[in-house]
Amino acid sequence: MATTELLKKVLYTGVGVVATTSDRVKKSIEEISQVGEDAEVEGKKKVEDFTGDLTARREEMSARFKKIVDTVLGQFDLPNRTEAENLNAKIAELEEKLAAKKKTVRKTTRKTVAKAKKTVENAVEDVKEVVKK
Repeated sequence: MATTELLKKVLYTGVGVVATTSDRVKKSIEEISQVGEDAEVEGKKKVEDFTGDLTARREEMSARFKKIVDTVLGQFDLPNRTEAENLNAKIAELEEKLAAKKKTVRKTTRKTVAKAKKTVENAVEDVKEVVKK
């Protein structure tokens, strides 16, 4: 019986070790899983913070760059975008006025040419009459 008792004890001990090990493995897996979830949440937060920080820095750098460019353009006495747009609008307005003036000049020129032609024709008729007499 001593060997039977010994085998029972070894068997029970083995089963106990397996059960304990199984519980510990489950706990370890749960802990690792929890650490993984925490790491994922932390990683997600870090990425969001990083992208938010990049956006803020990009806006800040863009503003700085614009200020530098405006300063440099100011030193060269070059027009900025708003001034250039205003100049383009003024040019377009003047081109429209010029086109309207050209139409008026054409009409006036046609009338003047027609009057001059009539005057020449009348003068020719007068000369013909004088020559006939």
